[in-house]
Amino acid sequence: MKSSLMVLALLTAAAAQASAQETTQGQMCSKAAVMPAPTGNAQNRMLSDDAEVADRVGLTKKIIKPDQAIAAQVVLSAGLLHHAAVEYRRSPTPPMVHTRMAEFFYVVDGEADLILGGTLTHPTCRNSSNLVGDGVEGGITHHVTKGTYILVPENTVHYFTNIDKKQGMTVLDLHVPSPAPDQY
Repeated sequence: MKSSLMVLALLTAAAAQASAQETTQGQMCSKAAVMPAPTGNAQNRMLSDDAEVADRVGLTKKIIKPDQAIAAQVVLSAGLLHHAAVEYRRSPTPPMVHTRMAEFFYVVDGEADLILGGTLTHPTCRNSSNLVGDGVEGGITHHVTKGTYILVPENTVHYFTNIDKKQGMTVLDLHVPSPAPDQY
């Protein structure tokens, strides 16, 4: 009987603690900023479709200048921190490290080699959170083609090289700020 009462008391205490924790978390989440509903304007454009992406891909291929390695068109945007763009690449850009964001790529068309990891050689600050270098020591080469999904965590060297010279390469690029670990 004593052990049954002890178990009941422990279960009651655990339930009360869980309820208090849920309330605290619920209150915390209820105070969190909520993104306004999609409006379609440039700062809050959260929906797109295949037809629009195809249109933006065509536009990037038209607007790229002969001396440019890359041209991009934003497709989605949620405030200043989150955006997705289609990027048409016809030659490599310098190796890069983003210190405060991860990047997700989807290869829409074309092919290239993706160098991931390693250490930037001769790194310089591009801005407050991005470094560029003139090469990479120790990276791993991955051949990527249409349909490849790529997730590059923050603080990871990455760049595309050996881009298909005939058609270039088009990627959908999503920048994901990572100020702190999250749970899901």
